[in-house]
Amino acid sequence: MSEWLQRKYILLLSNTLDKFKEKNGTFNCRCPICGDSQKNKHKARGYFLSKRGEYKFFCHNCGATRTVENFLKEIAPNLAQEYKLEVLKEKTNFSEQSTALYGDSMPDLPSSKPSFGGINKKPFKELKAISQLSHTHPAHIYIKSRMIPSPIHYKLYYVENGYEWAKKWLPEKFQSTFKGKDPRIVMPMCDSKGMCFGGVARGILPTQHRYLKMLWTEDSGFVYGLDTVDTSKTIYVFEGQFDSMFIPNSIAVGSMHFDLIKKHLPDQDVVIVLDNEPRSPGTVSQLNKAVDKGYRVCVWPSHIEQKDVNDMVLSGMEPADIKLIIDTNTHSNLKAKLAIAAWKK
Repeated sequence: MSEWLQRKYILLLSNTLDKFKEKNGTFNCRCPICGDSQKNKHKARGYFLSKRGEYKFFCHNCGATRTVENFLKEIAPNLAQEYKLEVLKEKTNFSEQSTALYGDSMPDLPSSKPSFGGINKKPFKELKAISQLSHTHPAHIYIKSRMIPSPIHYKLYYVENGYEWAKKWLPEKFQSTFKGKDPRIVMPMCDSKGMCFGGVARGILPTQHRYLKMLWTEDSGFVYGLDTVDTSKTIYVFEGQFDSMFIPNSIAVGSMHFDLIKKHLPDQDVVIVLDNEPRSPGTVSQLNKAVDKGYRVCVWPSHIEQKDVNDMVLSGMEPADIKLIIDTNTHSNLKAKLAIAAWKK
């Protein structure tokens, strides 16, 4: 069986395992077989370790050793049956599409820049895509440091002086003079027909103002990724552009304006995925507002410590695992309200 399938079922079980956490592909929890330490409830000495593509559970307290299948049989018999069926499907070569980050929607990496439609293509045509820069270029190094998937690089651009570039194309908004370098990553915002209506330029230096935002058509709003989503499938809505690049069929909506989501995706199946900030009144309020508007929402489980998807990837988590966590922790209506209430405590 594939390593991905084993990881999937470990994660499906995670909400029932006390003190569960993941780091660099290793899973840790309190051992449910022996109950772990009776003196210290914070000790977690059960581990799922991968060796040559196979995960096994081992407890440093009682010495128990189990394959994933045997662990499931003992702890969650119903899941064990589902796991056996999926293993059978793999062996009979039915499908293992989920192992890829983008599955069937993985974009081909073009040899040149993408073509832009509409009257607003000129601002981006004069820039170089990240995929066209040398591997030693500061912008390329920055994008790699954020672990942005390579197939996305052709859609991201570099500008040496972001403010002057923005001023050139939107002088009525950017009127003052900026002195010095202002290197930025530029992310075009285009609609479902490929017509560009704006862009976001993200600074790569810690001393810079983080974002420059440009709109040529104000009513479109700051929505990134509309040109790449399949509206017949579930669409994930994130706050940050970088976060949306790791999960297939995703967009980013600045400040999570629900009116913009309704405008661009009026009848689509949408899941709202906010940052993992249970102590932020603003985030909790936004989640509740999303539920009130009829959206499904992701409520991050307690074992996730990172603030957002990009941080999770940087900590060693696989994007496919993160998507599975999102899917298994997505709720609506009363169930969502109860999950949010428990999450914020």
